[in-house]
Amino acid sequence: MTDESVLREKLATCTRIFSMQGLLGLFGHVSAYDPKSGCVFISPGMGKDKATLKANDILAIDLTGRPLEGPAEPPVEWPIHTTLHAARSDALAVAHLHSPYATLYAIARREFRPVTLQGALFADGVPLYTEAQLVKTVAQGERLVKLIGHRRAALLRGHGIVAVGRDLEEALFASLILEDDTRKAMQAAALGELEFFSEGECRAFATEDDWRRRAHRAWNYFAQLEARWDRQPATGAGPLA
Repeated sequence: MTDESVLREKLATCTRIFSMQGLLGLFGHVSAYDPKSGCVFISPGMGKDKATLKANDILAIDLTGRPLEGPAEPPVEWPIHTTLHAARSDALAVAHLHSPYATLYAIARREFRPVTLQGALFADGVPLYTEAQLVKTVAQGERLVKLIGHRRAALLRGHGIVAVGRDLEEALFASLILEDDTRKAMQAAALGELEFFSEGECRAFATEDDWRRRAHRAWNYFAQLEARWDRQPATGAGPLA
């Protein structure tokens, strides 16, 4: 397969995994950027069944949002993806999701602080984008880029999350960890005071190379689950236990 066909297949698989995990449904989209060609491959937005997405369903646009093939239009929030791809060499994959538990943090304006060792991935924090609008313009996307800075993710007020990675494996892993950590924090809060991991403890837990290996192992695990998933809602989610 060509590089493009490989990237399309991986993006379709990533989208289906997010659907299996309950993080993509009516809303949300994922992208991968090929800096050699300047092409952004992006999954369809609202209304497309993400659980059955195939490589030939993937859309191609340039960094200005212009479709590069066919009449299909990209998701309205394409600037989330293109501005991050353009601004950061380490943002070759971007996920915008309406993750249930992480979105509750964005609604409650709760500061994210890691409560699990895996949550140490976010030692630099997860900032909150406070604009009460969809990110539909390049100017809005650039403000989001400035907010995220060098970090791995951001919460979108009353909306969802954005997560980035050097590849789709990393974007998937970051998104799953953020959702898992917010879920566990909310559940543990019913038992008493939360104990957070400090920035120093987070940085001591794993190196960047460690995180990269973890992300690729997680990809293999979830890809195997997805391959035997029955495509029915809420029947295939795999835990991060």
